[in-house]
Amino acid sequence: MDYSEFEARYLSRLNPQQREAVLSVEGPVLLLATPGSGKTTVLVIRLGYMVLCRGIDPRRILTMTYTRAAARDMRSRFASFFGEELAGRLQFRTINGVSSKLVSYSAARLGREPFSLLGEDGERSRILGALYQAVNNEYAEETTLREVGTAVTFIKNMMLTEEEIEARKWSVPNLPELYRRYQAELRNRRQMDYDDQMVYALTLLRRFPDVLESFQEQYRYLCVDEAQDTSKVQHEIIRLLSSRYENLFMVGDEDQSIYAFRAAFPDALMSFSADHPGARELLIEENYRSTPEIVEAANGFVVKNRFRHPKAMRATRESGLPVRMIPVADRKAQYDHIFSHREIWSDETAILFRNNDIVLPLIDRFEQAGIPYRCRNYEDSFFTHRIVRDIIDTICFASAPDNAELFLRLYFKFGAGISGSAARQAVRTGAGSGKNLFEVLLSCPDLKESSRDSVYRILQCFRRLPIDSALQAIRRIWEDLRYGKYVEHRGMDSGKYFILRMLAQDLPSAADLLEKLDRLREIVSTHENRGGLVLSTIHSSKGLEYDRVVLLDMLDGILPSLPASRANSDDEIRVYEEERRLFYVGMTRARDELCIFLPRDGASFPREIAKALPLSGPALRKLFGFLRLPLPLRRLAPVPGKNVDSARFLSQVRAGSRLVHKTFGSGTVYEISGDILTVDFDRAGRKKLSISVSLQAGLLKPDSDQASGRL
Repeated sequence: MDYSEFEARYLSRLNPQQREAVLSVEGPVLLLATPGSGKTTVLVIRLGYMVLCRGIDPRRILTMTYTRAAARDMRSRFASFFGEELAGRLQFRTINGVSSKLVSYSAARLGREPFSLLGEDGERSRILGALYQAVNNEYAEETTLREVGTAVTFIKNMMLTEEEIEARKWSVPNLPELYRRYQAELRNRRQMDYDDQMVYALTLLRRFPDVLESFQEQYRYLCVDEAQDTSKVQHEIIRLLSSRYENLFMVGDEDQSIYAFRAAFPDALMSFSADHPGARELLIEENYRSTPEIVEAANGFVVKNRFRHPKAMRATRESGLPVRMIPVADRKAQYDHIFSHREIWSDETAILFRNNDIVLPLIDRFEQAGIPYRCRNYEDSFFTHRIVRDIIDTICFASAPDNAELFLRLYFKFGAGISGSAARQAVRTGAGSGKNLFEVLLSCPDLKESSRDSVYRILQCFRRLPIDSALQAIRRIWEDLRYGKYVEHRGMDSGKYFILRMLAQDLPSAADLLEKLDRLREIVSTHENRGGLVLSTIHSSKGLEYDRVVLLDMLDGILPSLPASRANSDDEIRVYEEERRLFYVGMTRARDELCIFLPRDGASFPREIAKALPLSGPALRKLFGFLRLPLPLRRLAPVPGKNVDSARFLSQVRAGSRLVHKTFGSGTVYEISGDILTVDFDRAGRKKLSISVSLQAGLLKPDSDQASGRL
């Protein structure tokens, strides 16, 4: 294909910045691509230009990206432009995939048997679990094992030295020793894990010049996408591979780097010119996704970060709706607002948040009312988190106070200063006796006198727990049993307490809360995404876009987790600025509408956005109106208020009655038990619904034909 034909077919669709990037083939180039700027299109067309117009052998080009899914998507995009045959001659790989190829090649060339790769069937978790128990003398819950795994990945990807590992503060107790034992165990097994592939690949490139030269000759042109998500060890591999010919095209945006916990290293983008002498830094800044109102708000927010390249995102679309701030009294009021506005429950809406725990109370209410929703990459780690497990154990112990296993897991968490010897003595004396082991503890000689009053306090709390409502029980455990102090002392996530309180609302007993937790865990692990609004963390939404985005729980302590006032050192500022980038990524997922909750207190990011928006006249009413929603949000009828008369509804239905649900359609009442209605729906099958919640949402009514006596 000659240049004129290529230009007419492909280059003509590009703006000047995109075109310049496509034509930049020789030498090191960093392309800084703002959200919605068409970076994948640029990268794909550039690959076509290199092969079809510049005559570069496709076997000499290596394109790398962050995930296998992204590599597959890029290959598919290339094939849609230039055909499957040419796509098959190019290589699209993850950096881990390149590292695996390096290890295999080196082993064959050096005549050595490489370590085998640790299986992906949970083998690493089993090894780490056994080592955790050996090092810390306690069982590792699933969430703890995830923390350990994340820490191991971080260490290897950031290339931390032994001294740096020792000096760093870790959330996992005794992590340096645990890491040393893990690595020793892998060596003994002659195995490597997924991250070791890159560590070994880098070692081979450094130690064997002939291996490095072979790969440099094979891949004279390197293209790297999502460079802001690339780790330190990955950047070093890329630097070595490109050092012979320096034909490196790196695409990224440090403003969208949000994976520090996975060892993303955006500093490499900041030092690109220093690492690659003669490098050019190009920009693509035109945003084709969002309205000018959204682009202006997001751009005004992120430009205040310090560690970034200067760039300014520009909107190409016509003006649309203003960014809407939703004032709420407190955190709970956000959930009430979402639930009371049916127009938000559409397929075009995504509710984005910091972590999966946050949305559990919303899922609970949606399930009770039969409101359809979709979850993206939901992890049920909330249910296995140490705090949740401890509270479940405490509730269970109140019903089985002679349970030795529960007692030994709990006794030291209530601030009583009970020694291990006294606890073991109480177990030997009272296990299986039917007596509360804290009562038995009072008669143990090894119990310190200073602990007796605290043990009396604990004993009285456990006597009240079985008669408490669920909410009273949660508060008693947190405050009166002083478990909250233990959480604070251990530096754990106290946000779990808020979620548990929300889930405990209106439940008669702690036992009912345990049943709800079991039910919710089953729901989130088996939920089928069949339509409805999207519930997603901001991390899982990266690379995606939605007509309407609602940002939930943008609160100090959640996002940002670190307040600006505590960000003094460069490292602390980097942590704080990543929090700002996460908020920015959430904002830029929106195409047409962006709605941000603005709680009265403790919401520094939403407040910063609100201060920058026009706040006078009609704009003020649109931006802050609870009832004056933008036009697309007013298209459905208002839902009934909270004081729906459940008694009147119950007087109209009984077992065998027909009713209509807005989501599930027509059905027959199977059973009524308190507030729970079991219905056999004609199409959706049997469902259990909360009567009060469903009526509040305007979703449920008796069948009109039956009510008028025609059935």
